[in-house]
Amino acid sequence: MRRAPLLLLAFAALWLTATASAAVPAGDKAPPPPAPDFPAGCEPELIRSRLASPDSADVARACGNLRMPWGYRGWIGRQQSLRSYGRRVAGTEWARNVVTRLLDSAAVDTIYRVPGLTVSCRPSEGSPIYLVRLHRGGQTTSVLLRFDLGIASVFADEAPLGMLALGGCADSLWAMLAEVLEDDPALQRPRPAPAGPLLAAPHVTGEAPVAETPPTQIGRGRELPEYPRAARRQGIQGTVHVLVRVDANGMVEDAVVHAGPIPLRAAALETVWGFRFRAAHAGGKPVAAWTMVPVSYTLHH
Repeated sequence: MRRAPLLLLAFAALWLTATASAAVPAGDKAPPPPAPDFPAGCEPELIRSRLASPDSADVARACGNLRMPWGYRGWIGRQQSLRSYGRRVAGTEWARNVVTRLLDSAAVDTIYRVPGLTVSCRPSEGSPIYLVRLHRGGQTTSVLLRFDLGIASVFADEAPLGMLALGGCADSLWAMLAEVLEDDPALQRPRPAPAGPLLAAPHVTGEAPVAETPPTQIGRGRELPEYPRAARRQGIQGTVHVLVRVDANGMVEDAVVHAGPIPLRAAALETVWGFRFRAAHAGGKPVAAWTMVPVSYTLHH
């Protein structure tokens, strides 16, 4: 990815400096990233490269938390992850036909405009939203087909790649899913029409009004974790950037790693899940909002 999400520019950053023996909050802001060629979460050329010439695919109904489904949430946030059921395997021809239709779309936009949604994993209650995983040479690219919005979210290996408008290919994709998921009753019915076009709003995830004041950290709910022993032994230090969704009560509702050294990510998430915030406000009322929390680990010798 070429820069942090737009939230990094929109919200005040909270720093946490951790030493080998202690972790102490600090008040610096994260420096703004350099400007990219495309908006954050919008990688047209990378999408085409990742989708090109798949060897096979598998298809399933998607459920659970559909916010930032590519993200690493750690063990505390594992219940907030995307789930799927009823998986079926599809062959090379089917996979390549799907890619052809997806790439017919000229509209590529930032994936951060896709509204979050929590979907029941009960087939009778769930929305007809599908996860297609395309495989090529040990590499997997995921496509979340949201017919409720008329879009496809493309992501891979904790990396958001972009949003594609389904446009005129929605009907053919619906029919192709029915070929593989023959026992899915939703696919035996007409394709649902999108509820409405996505708003081209400047805020991340298309959710909630833009906050007039961002969430502000006011305390911790648990003791901070120790500096990861394996990382300390290997001399690994650095900053883990965590996207945090703070609800209207100031509690952490969701936390997703955006970037940072892998050995430090689990500890950073555990730290952030213990934070307490003063909620963001919009129109004078507390609202749920996302903010970026950089967590820095520094070894002092």
